[in-house]
Amino acid sequence: MKITLSLFYMVAILFALTSCKQEESAREKPEEVLKQYQAYIDKNQFEEARALSTPAGQQWLAELEAIISNEQADSTVLDTKFLSLSCGGTGDTLSCACVLEDQYERYTAKYRLVRLDGQWRVDAPEEDIIIENDILESVPDSLLEEGGME
Repeated sequence: MKITLSLFYMVAILFALTSCKQEESAREKPEEVLKQYQAYIDKNQFEEARALSTPAGQQWLAELEAIISNEQADSTVLDTKFLSLSCGGTGDTLSCACVLEDQYERYTAKYRLVRLDGQWRVDAPEEDIIIENDILESVPDSLLEEGGME
């Protein structure tokens, strides 16, 4: 009886260790890291998201957190779904193209993941400068005339 009980405990411990290793392996996949990162951002869990980020990504998250802290908490909680996710690249840098959907809209996004110390980390997004009409409308006409933009 003691041998059977000991064997049962050994099998249970082995199973638990194997399960932990499988969960760890799933998190090591870049796609899973990205999904977990987005889930943390959706819930405004910036400290947890920073743990999955590069140093530049951590800085970007600090700025995002400062912006969101001025909003109503319930308006900043999202439920983002990945409709498609494709990562590719060579070496320790991957580019991931995604189609995402939250409760407000469907949109595309690009992420860059970098392997640091054997772990995939989400990097800061590349900044795209977009000049929208309302920004141009707020520029005084005298500046537009001087710059030859009219």
